[in-house]
Formats: sequence, C-alpha cells, structure tokens
Amino acid sequence: MSENKVLGLLNKHVQSNFWLYIISLLCICTGIVLGMYSVRYMGSFDKTDLLSYIKNFNTAINSGNISYKSIFSETLKSNVPILLAMWFLGLTMIGIPIILIIDIIKGFTIGFTISFMVNGMGMKGMMFSLLGVLPQNIIYIPCFILASVIAMDFSMAILKDKSNRQWTSNIWVMVTSYSLSFLLVAAVMFIGFLMETYLTPNIVKLIIASVGSIII
Repeated sequence: MSENKVLGLLNKHVQSNFWLYIISLLCICTGIVLGMYSVRYMGSFDKTDLLSYIKNFNTAINSGNISYKSIFSETLKSNVPILLAMWFLGLTMIGIPIILIIDIIKGFTIGFTISFMVNGMGMKGMMFSLLGVLPQNIIYIPCFILASVIAMDFSMAILKDKSNRQWTSNIWVMVTSYSLSFLLVAAVMFIGFLMETYLTPNIVKLIIASVGSIII
C-alpha cells in the first residue's frame, strides 16, 4: 500500500469520524488539566516519596546502570494493556464511555507527570519534561486518539447494524479488518516504545551531565 493511499484512507477516516476525534482529544486534554491540577493537592509525604523515586532513577542513570530491558518491559506494561483494552471495548456495544474514561486517565497521567516535574524541580523539571517525557508522547497521544476512534466507530457500527444479516454474516471479516487497524497503530507506537527505552534515558543522562542532578 503506497504512502499516498494510506494518507488518503487516514484523511477519509478523520473526516467521517471528525466528532469522535474531537471528543477523544477533549477527554485527553481534560485528563491533562486534571492531572496538572491534582499536583497542587498532594500531601508533602506523597511528594517526598515521588521525589525519592526520581532521585533513585537519577542515581541509576548517573552511574550508568541503565537496564534497557527493564525500561522496555515497563514501557510495554504501561501501554499495551491500554491498547488491548480499547480493542476489546470496541467489540462490545457498551465500550464507548469506558474508552473515553481511559482517554481521560491517559491524559491525567501525562499532565500529572509533567506538572509534578515542574512543581518539584523547577526549571530542571521543565527541561526533563520537554526532553524526557514529551518526545514519546508526541507519538503515543495521536496513536491513542486514533485507537479510541477506531474502537468507538466499530462499537457504534455494531449498535447500528446488529440486526443487519449481511453485516452479521461478514462479522469475522469486519473484526479482522478492525484488528489489523489496531496492529498498525501498535506498529507506530513501537517507535515510541523504542524512544522511551533508548532515547529518553540518554537524554536524561545528557541533562544530568549539563546541569547536574535533576533533583534540586
């Protein structure tokens, strides 16, 4: 399949599901805002505990003890279950509200992380967020939005056409096509997995080398 054809199909999908894209984007943005706002209400004990975790991460990076295998494993655990959950929910007729909640939670995680870094470490935290958190999420966020819309669109198709015999007879073809769409999203997300595993730790290492410890 040529690049122009892929872009054409994606453009058509965006146009036909425009409002689903808007709703999914709004949910992620809402989650980001809630995540950023929640940092203000954290207790000092919680902040100290998280800063201690970051300090340990900083020490490991600074000493050169980077376990890429462990980072890659944690990256998969953080993202693949979400993608699988969206895929499964798209096969149901009641999955749309839960998919939107997942979008909010994903946005909350990103907003909380960035806000906590900036709130707890000032300019160093901002630098860490821009170079260590955002790069992979530039890939993750569009992928999760696309996955959300594909799942919601399929779920609505089931609701709309469940009494259509022709659609029912082709259900396995539709499910296969739907699943392949998710595999394509996962393939793109794999780039983000590699960035988070190999690029992010080394960016953090460069930050440490340039400005010293990321902990104030």
